[in-house]
Amino acid sequence: MALDCRVNILMSFIEKDYFTLEEIEARWGMPRRDLVYLAENGLLKVSIRLFGVVIETGYIEEDAETGQGFTVPCSQDRFKGLQDLRDFDAYKIFTNGSSVISAFDAPHMEYSHLLSPEAGLHVTTKELVIRREERDRVELKHNLTGDVDHPSNHGFKHNKDFTEVSLSGKTYTLGPIQAEVVARLHQSMLDGGMWRSGKQVLAEAGSQSHRMQDVFKSQKNPSWRDLIVSNKRGLYRLNVDVRKS
Repeated sequence: MALDCRVNILMSFIEKDYFTLEEIEARWGMPRRDLVYLAENGLLKVSIRLFGVVIETGYIEEDAETGQGFTVPCSQDRFKGLQDLRDFDAYKIFTNGSSVISAFDAPHMEYSHLLSPEAGLHVTTKELVIRREERDRVELKHNLTGDVDHPSNHGFKHNKDFTEVSLSGKTYTLGPIQAEVVARLHQSMLDGGMWRSGKQVLAEAGSQSHRMQDVFKSQKNPSWRDLIVSNKRGLYRLNVDVRKS
């Protein structure tokens, strides 16, 4: 009993990277059926823990003549950690109690396939977990109350039209196009997408430029790169740490 008590006290002070479904249900005061509804409808991303599997990731390109898609592998790596499930795979697991998984969630026009074990992974509901950042995102978007105080927008603040925003103690006064870009990246954060194509966001914002650095070149002090970060492959997101609660 004394050991169990010490373990429970210790775990309460550890900042965990993921949580079981039971922990999320207790935190939100939500029955399993509602948690399943969120997952099945793409409102909550469900993950699993992997150990020593081999995953291939890459891009999906389209043949200019036939219009058919084909994969372009980028890497094949032995993986240990968390991978997000595709919505329909989560649906099958919740519906049947288990399912065989052979691929994982990936950004648009990218893929993440399981190479080993070749037969796929048999995953049950007991193995499903929710990432900390996903828990925080859903709480913020759907105004769910957790068991600790949760800062709005993860330290990111903005006025109604995003012409004035602040992050990490730095305040930015933005022009109309800049404000539209930041507003779209903020919405992407709330929707769980996080990374967005820079060219697509700029087009949606009405910019004639295709380069983020050209649109934000006036933001030097503080630097716009402290507000927006890139993955060096054309994708951008707000420079927020959604893991902090």
